Amino acid sequence: MDSRIDEFRKYLVNLERSPSTIESYTRAVRQFFGRYEELNKENMIDFKHWQMGLNKPKTAALRCVSMNVYCEFADRPECKVKGIKLPKRSSVENVISMREYRRFLDCLAENEKWKVYYMVKFLAATGCRASELAKLEKSCLKTGEFTLWTKGKIRKILIPKNLIQESREYFKTIDSVYLFPNRYGVRMSTSGISSQIKKYGLKYGIREEVLHPHAFRHLFAILFLKQNKNIALLSDVLGHESLNTTAIYLRLSAAEQKKQIDKTVNW
Repeated sequence: MDSRIDEFRKYLVNLERSPSTIESYTRAVRQFFGRYEELNKENMIDFKHWQMGLNKPKTAALRCVSMNVYCEFADRPECKVKGIKLPKRSSVENVISMREYRRFLDCLAENEKWKVYYMVKFLAATGCRASELAKLEKSCLKTGEFTLWTKGKIRKILIPKNLIQESREYFKTIDSVYLFPNRYGVRMSTSGISSQIKKYGLKYGIREEVLHPHAFRHLFAILFLKQNKNIALLSDVLGHESLNTTAIYLRLSAAEQKKQIDKTVNW
């Protein structure tokens, strides 16, 4: 089976799938063949139901997508199963507030945790993803932008001038081509970025549910729309394929919806 998974891995590389996607897909295949001896429609349907009972909907859906891709690779398209429909988000939840954001930065600065300080600042000031933050190189401080290949397309991260000016002296002390290297001087992992943010956020009393890199991407999007109503521009900046994805930032969170209802309804 290991040789078959190796072949599947090469197949995914040729499809130009990201390393994280390849790891996720091969993990699903190992799960499948750890439970079933044969690839057939009956086992695929059972695997789908098993995953739905075992995991959250998003994870279960990803496992099924992974196995459907494997069916294509194995030249067994008749074994593919229907995808799991996920409920569409109607709003963005667990967004860090400006008060929490500023308090987090203040605590990091007071304790001279400059690496995490600038991680948080770059996430919130550019709207980039953790995987994109990890790839940023020092060259972007000269050009004000960084171009990378992500999710099968070219993506440009724009760096605000004020952030470049503020951070320039700090990054002169970093002996690496990357802005945020690990202790060995190479590119930091996304899990490393997440764990650093969570570690210091909890230490300084920030709510755990907002201590993830995407919370700062959400904050960027919401603040951008409040000051600049151009949703098409925001969609480009965030690297969204569809305006429908970006439009979620126009909607109030569940907590904000409740607050507005309580404030408005008096009859």
